[in-house]
Amino acid sequence: MEAVHWLMKRVRQRVMDRRYSVNEILAGRYQIEKVLQNGSYGIIYLCADLKSGQRCVVKQMRKSKKKENIENYAKETAILQQLNHSGIPALIESFSHNEESFFSMEFVEGKNVEDTLFASGHQYSEMECLLLTKKLTEIVCYIHQNGVFHGDIRIPNVLLHEDQIHLIDFGLANTLGDGNPKERELLAQDDFFDLGDFLLFLLYSSYDGDMKRNRPWTEELSLHPQTTMLLKRLLKIERPYYHCEEVLEDIDKLISQFTKKTPS
Repeated sequence: MEAVHWLMKRVRQRVMDRRYSVNEILAGRYQIEKVLQNGSYGIIYLCADLKSGQRCVVKQMRKSKKKENIENYAKETAILQQLNHSGIPALIESFSHNEESFFSMEFVEGKNVEDTLFASGHQYSEMECLLLTKKLTEIVCYIHQNGVFHGDIRIPNVLLHEDQIHLIDFGLANTLGDGNPKERELLAQDDFFDLGDFLLFLLYSSYDGDMKRNRPWTEELSLHPQTTMLLKRLLKIERPYYHCEEVLEDIDKLISQFTKKTPS
């Protein structure tokens, strides 16, 4: 029965959600170069913007998810329009094509963190991991200051390009201005937990031991004691962080300690 339901869902999605082909032009402006992602709620294209002559990213909202996407579309485009940071792709415009909803964004060079590490095999030192995490945390601090909480800071949503970091995909983000302080705190801590996961992922790039089942990272990784404490607080194993500035302050202190150890 579940298999039949899944098949019907897939057929409905295929009928309702037209995926446009390479070289097709959307709204007389965006010429498709390739499909970047075929997600549950939207299809993402790399396009040539015929108006500006630049590459851009276009997101098509799925008709089959119309009920959910009406709210998602309004929220994501409003958030992107609100934010102005070099580490976040800028919104170009919202538009319709063939009675479907789209929006276009600045194209950011780079690959997501997971693809970058597997493609290059680069092993990040503890110091490099902290520097990259600091850059990501600065973006998170910026969005939190603007009442935005990402809610999905996973390695596929973090792009690396020449040691620069970009945070993408605000489809699951939440906005709270001066709303309930407890709710703001919980949403912030969800982002901090994701920062901890991000840092752990980078740190494991240089781990060359045997990964034993059920063995915690505290036993597998040899880290500076304050890096371990930073991770424990991000992951809410120890007293959690409440404000992004606290996270940045502790990362800065750690980086300073590593810098002092480095001979001039």
